[in-house]
Amino acid sequence: MKIIPKILSSVLLFIGFVVTSQTLPQAIAKINTEGFQKSQVMNLITDLSDVYGPRLTGTHQYFTAAEWAKKTMENWGMDKAYYENYCDDCMGWEVTSFNVEMTTPAYMKIQAYPYAWTESSNGVQIGDLIWIENYADLEKVKQQWSGKLKGKSILIGSAPEQNMLFTALSNRFTEAQIKEAEKSIEPVPNNPLGPTAGDMNLIEDLEVIFDSFMRKDDAFFTFLKAEGALSILGTTPFFPGVIHPSGTYNFREKHVKPLPYFAIAPESFGKLKRLKERGITPKIKFHLDSELYLTPKNNVNILAEITGSDPKLKDEVVMIGAHFDSWHSASGATDNGAGSAVMMEVMRIIKASGLKPKRTIRMALWGGEEQGYLGSMAYAENHYGKVKETTRKKEVEKISAYINMDNGAGQMRGIYLQGNEGVKSIFEDMLAPYAHLDVNNLTIQNTNFTDHDVFDYYKIPGFQIIQDPLNYSTVTHHTNLDALEYVPERDMMINATVIAALVYQIAQLDARLPREE
Repeated sequence: MKIIPKILSSVLLFIGFVVTSQTLPQAIAKINTEGFQKSQVMNLITDLSDVYGPRLTGTHQYFTAAEWAKKTMENWGMDKAYYENYCDDCMGWEVTSFNVEMTTPAYMKIQAYPYAWTESSNGVQIGDLIWIENYADLEKVKQQWSGKLKGKSILIGSAPEQNMLFTALSNRFTEAQIKEAEKSIEPVPNNPLGPTAGDMNLIEDLEVIFDSFMRKDDAFFTFLKAEGALSILGTTPFFPGVIHPSGTYNFREKHVKPLPYFAIAPESFGKLKRLKERGITPKIKFHLDSELYLTPKNNVNILAEITGSDPKLKDEVVMIGAHFDSWHSASGATDNGAGSAVMMEVMRIIKASGLKPKRTIRMALWGGEEQGYLGSMAYAENHYGKVKETTRKKEVEKISAYINMDNGAGQMRGIYLQGNEGVKSIFEDMLAPYAHLDVNNLTIQNTNFTDHDVFDYYKIPGFQIIQDPLNYSTVTHHTNLDALEYVPERDMMINATVIAALVYQIAQLDARLPREE
């Protein structure tokens, strides 16, 4: 009588093993069908770009986009979709009209876009152009220019070097570059694929870093305003004719707002500079109508969840994320509408496939990343514990991994492991079904300057996707050309589908991903 139950138990155990062993290939097949054959990712990025872009921090435009994202997740049947506020003093700023021209010695339309959080011009203004090439030493500037700037427009900085565009504006990582990164045995200091993560003080002193670097010119701008200058014109070396109004960073209510400040094309800057060098004084005509306001409810992170199905593991979480905010001069398609659309599509794919992950999968679309990880930092401090304090909340131990996307719209090529050797073999197995797409390259290297840094700081396994650069750093990043035209459909479909498979597999593991020492 006892033998039969034992035999039956063994048979059931064997059947259970077979079913379990077949589950992953079946799940991958469902994910692939949903992600490749029924993709919605281009619909998402089109909406984000053309209807709900730009999404500058603090603005009504941002919150309208957040409402769309939350509603979309609810319509897909997510178990939860909700907001968490991240800033009470981040101001909105929107442009209603602007124009910049040179009227003498001959007419020239100056290709320009205003920097964010700058003051309006109070109507059309006209004034001679002054060129201040070096302004790092404020005392020297004051000695030379005090009493001479009233009613003037100020050209600041040096002209970019001539660029004949012999170097391609768009590219993919070569096999040699990928292999070099894979050979890395230390996470720092040399990353063959891009920026290297620095000291963790990047997180602990983030606001100080932003104030000292991103807002280093505030005293100079204050001097110009006090002297009665009319406007500021500056440039960055983005050729041909690309405008790069990344900034200002005077987004908090307490920050002093600069007078009207325009980023202009390098070619326009070059001509103005050459005229000044020849003793000819251009006359600048401009206006800027903009609105500054404080609406704290606009400053939200958008979160959505698929609740885990395993009674013992559902309280553990696999997180994915991308920053939702953008700069203001274009639609924010590649930075970071693409990453946001991909992560929304990841959630849709898993839900629509009918899969039941053991752990909860949580997506976060962060606000305020461009101003120094404001959204993800606020989330982490609320859920995990304060920066610079050693005490951590128990929720830290419930997070298995965080995966981030914020390097443009290029195809996934692999994962930066952030020095975490323990996950390498796990990710190799998980990405093996997609080796034919060349997305399974792993490097021990760090990368930084986006939201996964925050999770890495808390010793949560946090990872950024390796992506082909395309024209991200040469054309679209923080520029007036960050548009849907530079988002390739195939790359987006691959990114969403592969990350969906990766996230699902992490959620199915018996244990959480290994943490760094």
